[in-house]
Order: sequence, then structure tokens, then C-alpha cells
Amino acid sequence: MRKLYTLLLVFTSLFFTACEDVVDLDLPTAPPRLVVEASFNWMKTFTGHYQEVRLTTTAGFYDTEVPKVSGATVYVTNSKNDVFEFSEDKSGFQGIYACINFNPEIGETYTLFIELNGETFTATETLMPVPQLEEVILTNEGFDPNDMSLKAYFQDPPETNYYLREIGREGYSGGVAIFDDRFVNGNYTYTITIFDDLKPGDEITTFLYGISSRHFDYMSKILSIVDEENVTNPFRTPSINVRGNIVNQTNPDNYALGYFRLSEGSYITYTVE
Repeated sequence: MRKLYTLLLVFTSLFFTACEDVVDLDLPTAPPRLVVEASFNWMKTFTGHYQEVRLTTTAGFYDTEVPKVSGATVYVTNSKNDVFEFSEDKSGFQGIYACINFNPEIGETYTLFIELNGETFTATETLMPVPQLEEVILTNEGFDPNDMSLKAYFQDPPETNYYLREIGREGYSGGVAIFDDRFVNGNYTYTITIFDDLKPGDEITTFLYGISSRHFDYMSKILSIVDEENVTNPFRTPSINVRGNIVNQTNPDNYALGYFRLSEGSYITYTVE
């Protein structure tokens, strides 16, 4: 009987030891692609002269850092053939290209140019307007007393509009949403965010941006695959390959990821009492 106990202990020890082994999967790695972050936001009451373009590349599954792209030529033109140069930050922030004299105009069409490794990437978009956020109301409309609804109100114009909403709050990430005015066109309406952890003194800023219908469609696809299942299952293959408006004019097969967006923005801050 003692020998049996000994054997059981040995097998149990081997079992738990095996469970601690690290298994490195040999995952296939695709060639890196250029990733463009170019969201030009012109906040009301600000000049909008400073804008940034961030360039990185895709990385492997086990990579711990996002590769930054240095040495590119970046500029933007408008329909009047004005050229706005974007210079790379030389103070250690590689991959960030900034312009300090950009001229934002509502309804103007802009084209982004990126020249990198002998290839030219372009994207064209229009700077979209947005109404002014006018007031914020915090209410409890659910069954849970901790669930608070933050409504930021604005007057929607009569034409068809598309919006992107972001939330700014210390210690809070996310809060990105998109919506259109299909059911509220021309009315006094609101964008709503629900919180379950608000406390007195919390400052919450609601940002509202006007976006194009094409960017609305792009963000719809992005948000449809950034869900809980994707977060908890890193091996799940995205159901779609989301392509933005960046086009490789030299080699279309070497396409880039990301989107060039131009928006007027409005914001309003509410302090919880």
C-alpha cells in the first residue's frame, strides 16, 4: 500500500509540473504593413493649426513593442494646392510627424501623402462640421441605482449627419461610439453614456466629432470586431479585414491600414455632485 501511495505522489507531481510548462506556438508572421493614425480634430474656439500623423507597422503576436516608422515624407494638400508639411519629431518620439500651420476649413477636401521606401500612400477626405454640445444631464433611469446615464445634448442640423463620440475621464478608457441622425434628424437630441461607478467630484468630458459616411462605415466594422470575444480569445481570427482610405499608389498589394479623418469637434465637461 505504501508503494501505491508513493507512485500516486510521483504521478501527481509529474502532472502538475507538466502543467507549468510554457508552450511557444510557432505562429505564422505576415510581412509588416504600414499603419497610419491621422485623425485631424479641429475643436471649436481653437485654431486647429497643430495636427499629427503617427506611423507604425504591424507586429508579430509575441512582439512587446509596436515598431515606429521613421524617415517618411509626410504632407497634406487641399483643393487650393496649399501644401502643409509634417516634420518628424526629432526629440526621441519616432514615428510622430507634426504640422504647426495647418489650415482647417469646414467642407474643404484634403489629401494626405506619405512617401516611404520608394512607395507613395495617399488618402482623401473632407473636413466635416459638428454642432455645439450645449448641456449635460445626469439621471438614473434603470433598475440598478448605480447605473447613471450621462446625456450630452446638441441641436442636430437638418441634413444627414454622422458622429463619433468619445469620453474623457481620469482612470477611464474607452467610451468610443458612432451614430447617425437617422431617427432624430433636425431635432434637439443627445448622446448617452452609462456609468456604474460614478462618485462625487468625478469630471467627465464628452467629445463629439463630425465624420463622413465612409468613416462611419469604417468604424462600424472596427467596433463590430472589437468585442468581448476578441479580448478573451487572442487566437480568434477577425471576421473581416478592415481597410481604411489609405491607398498605396505605387504597389496596391502592399496596402496600409488606418484612416485619414478630418473633423470639427465639440466638447463639454460635467462634474458629478
